[in-house]
Amino acid sequence: MISGTIKNPQDLVEILSGIPKTKKGYLSILCRTDFAILEIEKNKVKAFYTNYDEVDFKNPVSFLTFILSEMLRDTQGYFSFEEKTAIEEMTPVDVEVETLLIQSTILRKEIDTILPQIITTNVKFSSEIEEFNDKTLAEILGNSDEPIETLRKLKKLIGEEKVKVSEIKEVGSLQEIGLDYILERVESKKVNLLKLLESLKNSDFTGFVEIEEEGENTYVFLKNGKIFGVYPAKVEIFDKFFYTFGNLRASIVKLKEEFIETFAQSFIGRPSIFSEDKYISLGKLFLSLISLKEEAIVKIVKGKESYIFVFRDGKLFSAKKTKRWEENWDVLFNSPVYLFFFKDIYTTNVNYLFYLLLLNKLKGIIRKYNLQEIFNELLLEIASLPFLYIENELIKSNRILTKKEESILLKVFVEISDKVIEKIGKEKFEEDLENELSAYKDILKVLDFREEIYKREEIFDNL
Repeated sequence: MISGTIKNPQDLVEILSGIPKTKKGYLSILCRTDFAILEIEKNKVKAFYTNYDEVDFKNPVSFLTFILSEMLRDTQGYFSFEEKTAIEEMTPVDVEVETLLIQSTILRKEIDTILPQIITTNVKFSSEIEEFNDKTLAEILGNSDEPIETLRKLKKLIGEEKVKVSEIKEVGSLQEIGLDYILERVESKKVNLLKLLESLKNSDFTGFVEIEEEGENTYVFLKNGKIFGVYPAKVEIFDKFFYTFGNLRASIVKLKEEFIETFAQSFIGRPSIFSEDKYISLGKLFLSLISLKEEAIVKIVKGKESYIFVFRDGKLFSAKKTKRWEENWDVLFNSPVYLFFFKDIYTTNVNYLFYLLLLNKLKGIIRKYNLQEIFNELLLEIASLPFLYIENELIKSNRILTKKEESILLKVFVEISDKVIEKIGKEKFEEDLENELSAYKDILKVLDFREEIYKREEIFDNL
């Protein structure tokens, strides 16, 4: 297998033209979010696959010419050449690599001359001429026997206002996660965080709240109004919503429902791989995930910047964090960077954080009544669980918990509670626990934890 990076259009041209005529195999190319696999034999392209699967085309060679012309636009990405491919549904063609390169280069130059009139290649047109009406540029060129001449004709008709842009459309592999700022960096003194979260809950909001403060940012993720995840995953998170911590700024970011849990995974999920890039080939990883149509998340951290890539059904979606979240199509990075790879989608962490809160309040009750024997049992339980530890008198988790670990945490609370109840009685226990949690009443309401949940019977029902 041969693989490497593509930094500019000339790199792509040299890769295509440099394949020996005796070679037979599959050339995979990722240029930003455009992805294609070319089956090459004796310097001919015999078949191809692209992640522009929505486009209806009748002339495969013309469509492939358009795809390569797009890759030549602002080229940046990865390539590999190998004997086999995981892709089965390839479109047959029979065209010389050199001919394809020449045609794609000419088409790229022609597209560049029409861009000032259409802004982007991701457009749909309207016209009384059937050939152009209700079609995207990819469809128009993919159905043409002479795409270069067709494009020149289109340019002339646009100038004569016989063809007009009707909409900018998501086509091919150019995808958006759907990040949309509703509120940006509003000072905490101008917004009540609890009221804000309650309002988002009542409006069935999907997206996240970003709380900026010195040293650490906090994220609260919601789907249809329900909070399902927070970052960082610390038991102290509950205090953040009703105490003031210096100069806070809050932003509300709307996100497409289909992406919210996947996007949140890059913050509150458990990475399958965490590594420096020198140990992992980003190019091979990206190309493999697209070829295999895997669902996964790759998070790249470079300094204070984070880049999040979502892979789904052979497509690549991306977002970048600098001063704010925005679209970003960079896929090449100068070392060193850190890579987080997420495969299993399990994003809910609110429950176990609440159970940690319960366990800490239970510890307070045990100390209040000086139940030393039970306190020692609690310490032994904590010491026996590799995911729990005590720091500054707080019981904390040292990692994101699985569902099984979450259940174990709840079981510890119930079993120790039983021992406390035997000593002080059920009524006094419930009264003390409710008093301990009274300060959190509003946030627990927003989190959809009913007041009765911390009563013993309700906890048993949730086992």
